[in-house]
Amino acid sequence: MDVTYSILCALLFFSVTVYAQNCVPTFQNNEVEIELNNRKLTKTVTGCLVGNQLPRGNIDTINIKGQVIPSLNSGAISNIQQKFQLNIIHNKIDVIRENSFRNLPRLVDLYLDHNHITSVESYAFENLPSVETIYLRNNNIEVIKKDTFVNLPKLVLIYINNNNLKKFDQNWFVSTPVLDRLVLHDNQITSIKRAAFQDLRSLTVVSFDNNNLRYIHPEAFYGLNRLDELTLGGNELTSFEEVNLSHLSALYRLGIEHNRFTYLSPRSFNAVRGTMKELFIQGNPLQCACVDELVMWASNNDIKLFWKCEEKEIYCVFPLSSENDCVKRPTNQFNSSLIESFSSDCTIE
Repeated sequence: MDVTYSILCALLFFSVTVYAQNCVPTFQNNEVEIELNNRKLTKTVTGCLVGNQLPRGNIDTINIKGQVIPSLNSGAISNIQQKFQLNIIHNKIDVIRENSFRNLPRLVDLYLDHNHITSVESYAFENLPSVETIYLRNNNIEVIKKDTFVNLPKLVLIYINNNNLKKFDQNWFVSTPVLDRLVLHDNQITSIKRAAFQDLRSLTVVSFDNNNLRYIHPEAFYGLNRLDELTLGGNELTSFEEVNLSHLSALYRLGIEHNRFTYLSPRSFNAVRGTMKELFIQGNPLQCACVDELVMWASNNDIKLFWKCEEKEIYCVFPLSSENDCVKRPTNQFNSSLIESFSSDCTIE
């Protein structure tokens, strides 16, 4: 009897120890709303949210909203076997730690928008075999570590827009073979390095609008032969002719509007004229001669060119000399105050 009791105690201690190792407490009397079978239930959770705490039935969505949760720790959400969507939004979360989401074989959509996240640790999103979308919008993310998104075989869309990222690194992703859409607009990214996406060849949409881009390596887009849409508007780019677009053999839409280009030549886009159908260049202080060349080139190649702001009379600038020539010129060949007037948004016609 004593031996049996001792064994049971040891097993209980072992189980508690294993649980403690697998679950670092995240929640403290937090409300969790569960949508299942066309009804909503609410329960209070302390520690971690584990599948055996949930009611039986077909769970549609788990909502954790509008609370104070400092961090998502290891095992915060775990061992839920049903197919579901997880919304953890508006909770003032600062950090997502390694293995925050464990053994969720049928989790499909994960929303972490509108928190206070500043960093995402390696392996924060690992082994989620059914996840198709991850949303990290409207946070304060400055750092995403290497190997953050690992073994996500069905991940299609990831939104990391409206954050404070200063760089993009494809090493965030490992074994994401069908990633289709990468949305990084409204961050602080300053450059795109050589072959920045060569391990993400399934991408069809890449968005870098409204960052601080000043430099794109000529071979930045190597390997993106499925890319359909590339948006680089609202940045600080001054030169584009060096960028090699020949890798983008499926490109349909290119947006480089609202940068600081004074010179763009049709030659820069000849490599994609066979597939490209929409080109956005409005809001750049382009030389009028260059605009004229681009309008004619686009018309000849059946490309819709968005080149003029509807509410603005001025859509191009004249250099101080040789105004009929579209050539690359130093900035001192232009009226600086006129160039600055192109920085505001516009409605395109």
